[in-house]
Amino acid sequence: MRKNSGFGKEIHLKFKNHINKTPVVIFLLALGMAIIPLNDALIKLLSDRFPLSEIVAIRAVICILIVSFFGAGIREVIKLPPRILFLFSLRGMCLVIAMYLYFISLGSLPLSEVVSIFFVSPLLITLLSSLILKEKIGIHRISSVLLALVGVMFIMRPGTENFKPEMLLALGSALSYAIFQVFTRSLKSEGNLYALVTIQNFCYLISAIPLLLINWLNPLEPTGNLSLDFLLRAPVNPNFQDMIFIIICAFAVLMLSITSSHAYRTVEASLLAPFEYVAIPLSVFWGIAIFGDWPSNLSWIGMGLILFGGVYAIYRERVKEIEIMSKVPMPASAAMYQKPNLEKDE
Repeated sequence: MRKNSGFGKEIHLKFKNHINKTPVVIFLLALGMAIIPLNDALIKLLSDRFPLSEIVAIRAVICILIVSFFGAGIREVIKLPPRILFLFSLRGMCLVIAMYLYFISLGSLPLSEVVSIFFVSPLLITLLSSLILKEKIGIHRISSVLLALVGVMFIMRPGTENFKPEMLLALGSALSYAIFQVFTRSLKSEGNLYALVTIQNFCYLISAIPLLLINWLNPLEPTGNLSLDFLLRAPVNPNFQDMIFIIICAFAVLMLSITSSHAYRTVEASLLAPFEYVAIPLSVFWGIAIFGDWPSNLSWIGMGLILFGGVYAIYRERVKEIEIMSKVPMPASAAMYQKPNLEKDE
């Protein structure tokens, strides 16, 4: 029995060490970011009939049930001291604000535009990480996110007829998301990952309930403004297809919540930020496949600049790793391998 227990602990430790390696952490984050545009596309698809609060509430309940069943989420939350519970909740509300601003803008704007504007967030994460967490950022990392910011300006085109007020909501969402991830990084040694994800979904649920009551008791008549209607219309009874869509959304959000929270608790926030750009091409795909929304020429240029900035950041990190490895003194490294042989000769 003890042997089996020890073997199980050894396997668990090896697995934990493996998923904490930077390349694995980044891969899992990229995978989560690749899946989340499907959640966005399905919610946009539901936005012509459902109020946002109803989708968020149902999705949150599903997520809480899954995390509590597989990861003992609620039990882990109960174990938290009041201070950490408060900080986790504050962090969660930052993402709630980001989510509402994001989906309200999505009610009126094409999916690819909203996602692309939202990706000014890596710039904000990098800057906030430097200012608040004191993470060191070099000229190459700064250049990559500034290039992404130029790309966002190509998409928004402020001062032209292409600019829409809802674009500012997407920018506000990016700022709130950046604060959320800086919170995640600063709380890296606190609590449990499943507790973190469970509290996040409780924040979604708690925020949705008052709004859902307003939707039910005093719904807004159709105004013609898609974003306003999505926020304040009356609830509807979901059919089987609607529930399938919301369940898919729940799994997508849960996947990203776990991979993202793990990533920002394990690796520097300013390094992770550019890898979130993987969501952009997937959002373009779903926007075209489901809604027939083809980005404009300038939007293509903007998205290209954003993606190039992310790829450049990845390239520079690889170059930096090679430079560090090449600077290891040969005599010292040789001595490491020669020492066992010397001991053997003695």
